[in-house]
Amino acid sequence: MKAGEAELEVLAGRLRARVAERRYREAQDALEEYCGALRETAAGLARGDPRLKRLEEEWRRLAEETRRRVLAGHAHAAARLAKLAQASQRSQLYRGGGEPRSTREWLA
Repeated sequence: MKAGEAELEVLAGRLRARVAERRYREAQDALEEYCGALRETAAGLARGDPRLKRLEEEWRRLAEETRRRVLAGHAHAAARLAKLAQASQRSQLYRGGGEPRSTREWLA
């Protein structure tokens, strides 16, 4: 493995870690850094070099894995927000709803 390919592995690991931690803004920076290193590594290889094909396959796998993890993270966050909204509605029911009741309503 050449130095450029080793750097790509490190950058791919950084991207995976940022996505796993749901630090998407930092993941975007890591993705841009990875893409820059990928361009440089690919530019340093001769046309027809079998490593180009391998780099392309690794890039496709990384992109698909990242896409799936981001989508799963968004779905998880949406589910948590929905659960919070339901809990908020339930707590309003326990408090008696919107308007305060008059004395006659309490006695009836």
